[in-house]
Amino acid sequence: MNINHIREAIRRITYCYDTSDPKELIDAMGIKLGFLPNDTDINKLKGCYGMINGDKVILIHPDLNDECRRKVYAHELGHAILHPTTNTLFLATYTYFRLGTLEIEADTLASELLLSDDIYYKYMGRNNGFIASCEKVPQRFVELKLNNFRKRLNKF
Repeated sequence: MNINHIREAIRRITYCYDTSDPKELIDAMGIKLGFLPNDTDINKLKGCYGMINGDKVILIHPDLNDECRRKVYAHELGHAILHPTTNTLFLATYTYFRLGTLEIEADTLASELLLSDDIYYKYMGRNNGFIASCEKVPQRFVELKLNNFRKRLNKF
C-alpha cells in the first residue's frame, strides 16, 4: 500500500468526521473499544485490532496512560482502516504469517494522522528524538513521517 493511499484515507475520514483525534475517530466510526486482560504483558502487547462477530474491535492494555493510549489508538485505527478484515492478533499468535508490512502500514497511518507536514519545517535541523519528545509520539512515527515527506518533495 502506498503513502498516497494512506494519506487519502486519512483525508477522507478526518473530513467526514471533522476530527483528527484517534479516539474520536474510533468512536465516530463505530469501532468497539475494550480492554485486554489485566494480566497481559504490557511490554509485549499494548493493543490489538480484530473483527469479532462482524464488529470491528480494538482492545488496549488497561494500564496505558492517556499519552500512550493516543499512540495505540492511532496505530490500531490504522489496522481498522487499512486492514479491516485482517485479525493481526490471530495471525501473530496462531500462524507463521509475518506482520511486518501490516505493522509498518499501521504505523505509517498513525504517523500521518498524529503529525502534520509542518514538522519538517517547524523542527528543521533537529534530531528525530527531539521531535518525538516534543510531539509526544514514538521516534519511529517521526522517522516514517519525515521519510514519506522527503519522498513527496523529491517527486517535484
